[in-house]
Amino acid sequence: MYGRVSIWDDLKREFQSGNIIIRLIMINVAVFLLVGLVHGIVFLIHPDRQVSEQLVASILKWVMLPADTRQLLKSPWTLFTHMFMHQGVFHLIFNMLWLYWFGLIIQEFIGSRRILPLYLYGGLTGALLLIISYNIFPGLHSEMPYVRALGASAAVLAIVVAAATLVPDYTVFLLFLGPVRIKYIALVLVIIDLVSIPDVNTGGHIAHLGGALLGYVFIKQLQHGNDWSIPFYRMTDWVKRRFIRSSTPRMVYKTKNTVRRKRQSEPDPDKQQRIDEILDKISRSGYDSLSKEEKEFLFRVSREK
Repeated sequence: MYGRVSIWDDLKREFQSGNIIIRLIMINVAVFLLVGLVHGIVFLIHPDRQVSEQLVASILKWVMLPADTRQLLKSPWTLFTHMFMHQGVFHLIFNMLWLYWFGLIIQEFIGSRRILPLYLYGGLTGALLLIISYNIFPGLHSEMPYVRALGASAAVLAIVVAAATLVPDYTVFLLFLGPVRIKYIALVLVIIDLVSIPDVNTGGHIAHLGGALLGYVFIKQLQHGNDWSIPFYRMTDWVKRRFIRSSTPRMVYKTKNTVRRKRQSEPDPDKQQRIDEILDKISRSGYDSLSKEEKEFLFRVSREK
């Protein structure tokens, strides 16, 4: 007989074993479903549909990106939360398909480690370009207090343009069109956003262009030997070390009259050299690439200090 495995267990296993592309897709889908669930519950329990819509909008404003810098100062987390939200099923589906297809191309040629920095950098660059545009262009200034943005499109377009910059002649097969080089796909998407700025979704198109610019510059810098993913992983590794250090209980043992903190000594005579080698490994491949023994060694050294 087969053991019973819940859907939740399947999802957890997929998230833990999947690569960063699958994880990003799962996070975006989960956020979309959560927002939809909240919207549905409010709609069902409130008798006035207009009031229920206003209530949902007031909830969403805490995770959507405001163009007004004064509002942004009150909710700085929206610089990140907005890039995991979507306004409709087709918005989600198309973004996740672009993320999957072009993320695989990035993964094939430069590895999966650069996908998450690209996604976040692209989303942040798009957000900053949107905010700057609404604050400096007279034609947009009057709309600034009312503009709030959401969507992963800027982050996804950063990955699309990065792939097209990295391998411009990489060919994919499109329905009704046949083989197409991805540089032309990226170019068409950028042109559409450029000519669509006067449309209703002005802020969205501006943000998309910010993400596209980031994807292009990221790869050009990488080709010149400047890997912009390294500062990102140095920061996340520092956060992980701080988190592990602060959350791990101190080891103590009791004697007859006192309680003394247990100290562990490291017998390795070339300890500093080993530390340097491990740190180099972290800068190249990230903290998760360390073996269990290497992580324990770093933890012991940090406790000694």
